[in-house]
Amino acid sequence: MRILSLTFAGLMLAVATMPAAEKPSAEHVKMMKDLGAQMGAIRKSVDVAKNAAAMEETMKAVTKYWASKSDAAKKACADSTAGAAAAAKAGDDKAALGAAMKMVGAGCKGCHDAHREKVSDTEYLIK
Repeated sequence: MRILSLTFAGLMLAVATMPAAEKPSAEHVKMMKDLGAQMGAIRKSVDVAKNAAAMEETMKAVTKYWASKSDAAKKACADSTAGAAAAAKAGDDKAALGAAMKMVGAGCKGCHDAHREKVSDTEYLIK
């Protein structure tokens, strides 16, 4: 019985200390939507330099948001910001633009894999 009690107590302690997922702030949601729109425009070759420069600025704000929250997110932000800067400088060089967007996508994926919890088809929490 004592082993069962200790096991249960240990399990409860583990659950109590696990970080809970939280609803993203309105600011965070806006930044993610802005990035999605910028990424979409770049994929469609719409004002690539303008959208890439805007993406770089948005990523700077995202970096500030995550600065004190997670080392993984800081690295992901740095990768995405560098990719956005490279995309803004790519000009008509499709290969350079492709490589830059892979950097952006890898950064996004790194952060989403670590910190995004899907609740429904339209809602995510930050974990």
